[in-house]
Amino acid sequence: MSFRRVWVQCIKELVEFRRDRLTLALAFALPIGMLLIFGLAIRLQIKNIPVGVQDFDLSPFSRAFIARIDASQELIAISEPLDRSPTALLDAGNVSATIVIPPGTQRAIAAGRTAPIQALVDATDVVNAETIKQILTATTAFAGATYASSSAPPTVALHDRIWFNPGGDEALFIVPGVYAVILAVFPTLLAAIAMVRDKERGTIVQAYASRLRASEFVAGKWLALECIGLAEALAIMAIGFAVWGVRFAGDPTPLLLGTPLMVACQVLLGLLIGARTNTVTSAIQAAGSVNSLVSVLLSGFLYPVSSMPLFFQWLSYIVPARHYINITRDSFVRGAGLPGVWTELLALTLIAFFLAVGAWLPLRRMQMTD
Repeated sequence: MSFRRVWVQCIKELVEFRRDRLTLALAFALPIGMLLIFGLAIRLQIKNIPVGVQDFDLSPFSRAFIARIDASQELIAISEPLDRSPTALLDAGNVSATIVIPPGTQRAIAAGRTAPIQALVDATDVVNAETIKQILTATTAFAGATYASSSAPPTVALHDRIWFNPGGDEALFIVPGVYAVILAVFPTLLAAIAMVRDKERGTIVQAYASRLRASEFVAGKWLALECIGLAEALAIMAIGFAVWGVRFAGDPTPLLLGTPLMVACQVLLGLLIGARTNTVTSAIQAAGSVNSLVSVLLSGFLYPVSSMPLFFQWLSYIVPARHYINITRDSFVRGAGLPGVWTELLALTLIAFFLAVGAWLPLRRMQMTD
């Protein structure tokens, strides 16, 4: 392999990239927009969910119970008419749960009797329903213990402490994950389009007729797109720092090693897709739609991989974004360094190797000589 021919091919790709404004927008404008939308719009913690309350007791206990619900910040207690059915309130769709506090509740608690409180939860959204149930259970237990006539002190007390992200800042979880999703989508898309355009324009025929080898052709394209991908990574991480204050939590070495590997994996995947397809439309469908869905759903971006069915857990090991997300979240949240994520770096290296071979083989079988 001649480095000079690789370098010439790289310069050619960069010149073509600079002249194409649409590709420039695809490389930088869209990723930045995606980062801002995902980072500002996605929220994992539920907030301000309305729950209807029918208070038949009208006692200090019931008022304290309702105030406790409001204090949770996740739920908003809305006083509902007493003459309406609790199920009718749910059917109207204005509240996600209805709570009925029957008359005599405070007297029953003070006398040491069981005082049932009814809660109907709309489980159309299963995640929200489970959260509402947990909040109402905790609120009921606290209120019951506060207003009970007498109770033995607890023998076990839990003192918990949140580690790594004590403030519960969602941006520290979401934004590093968005870095991985962006680098999984756009470098792949750019590489696939760059490869297919050479076929559609016929410029690849010139490469066939020249002394350029298949490995040099792939290496030149990869080097140019690797530089573009790294510039893209630098841009989105700079915005992440400026907007959300996402900064290194410890040793940055895993990120400095993992980012070029991640970009290499996705660029080589795009070259592989471009080598196997013949139109820009099919390349965009494969590199944009399919790859982006896989990278979001199987990477652990929003939900842990361990909660997926076993087949998809195993399948996720070949998804580069799954490994890179662990690296970014370690670098910006945990700060464990190489001892914590060295296996992810090894996995990205292996994936990059196999993708490089896969991108080279289709061209090796064509008119180029190697």
